[in-house]
Amino acid sequence: MPYPKPEARFMQIDWLTVIAQIVNFLILVWLLKRFLYQPVINAMDCREKRIADQLHQAEAREQAAVDVTQEYQGKIEAWEREHGELVEQAKSAAESERLELLDAARSEVNERRARWQHQLDQEKRDFLHTLRRHIADSVQTVARRALTDLSDTELEGRIIQLFIRRLESLDTETRAAIVASNDPIHLSTSFVLHSPLRDRLTRAIHEHIGEKIELIYSESPQILCGVELTASGRRLSWSLDDYLEGLEQAIKQELEMGNAAAG
Repeated sequence: MPYPKPEARFMQIDWLTVIAQIVNFLILVWLLKRFLYQPVINAMDCREKRIADQLHQAEAREQAAVDVTQEYQGKIEAWEREHGELVEQAKSAAESERLELLDAARSEVNERRARWQHQLDQEKRDFLHTLRRHIADSVQTVARRALTDLSDTELEGRIIQLFIRRLESLDTETRAAIVASNDPIHLSTSFVLHSPLRDRLTRAIHEHIGEKIELIYSESPQILCGVELTASGRRLSWSLDDYLEGLEQAIKQELEMGNAAAG
C-alpha cells in the first residue's frame, strides 16, 4: 500500500517579532555602551591619563633633580676653581712677600757689611797713617843719631849721597827724555838744603843729566827724610818712604791675616 506524500509546508517569518528583537538588541547595545562599556572606557582613559600625568610629573621631578644636581655640581666646580685660584694667589703673595723680605734683609745685611767694612778700612787707614808717622819720626830720629855717631857727615849729607847714587844709576832713556823736554827739574827735600849740599847736588845733576837744565829747589814736609826729583812727569827719589811702604805692606798683611783668623 503506497504511503501518502507529505504536504509541503513553508515557514512564515514574523517580521514584527524580528523588528522587535532588532530593536531590543540595539537597545541592549546602547544600554551596555551607556552604562557599562563607556564608564569602563572612561575609567581606563582616566587611569591612563593619571598614569601619564604621574609619568610626566616623575620626569619633571627627575629633570628638576638633574638640573639641581648639575647646578650644584657647577657651583662646586666653580668654588673649587675659585678656591684653587685663591690658594694660588695666596701662595704667590706669600712667595712674593718672602722674596721681598729676603731681598730687604739681604740688602740691609749688605749695607751694614759695607758700612762696617768702610769703617774698618777707614780705621785701618787711620791706624796705619798714625803708625807710619810715628815710625817715620822715630826712624828719622834714630837714623839721625845713628848716622851722626857712626859717620863724620851729617844726616842730610848722607841722604844726598844716597840720592846721587840713584841718580848715577838712572837709565839713558829717562835722561834723554828729561833733557829733550826742556822742562825745569824740581828738587824737593825734607830739610833745609844748605849751600855745600845744594852745590854738590847741582853738580851731580849737571854731570849725569845735563848742564843747561834749570833747577828749582824747595822744601816739602810730605817727604820723610829724603830727596825727590820730578821732571817731565818722571820721579826719582830716596827717602824713608821707600822703607816705610814696605813696612806698611807687611803691617797690612799681618792685619789682614789677623782679621781672617778672627773671622
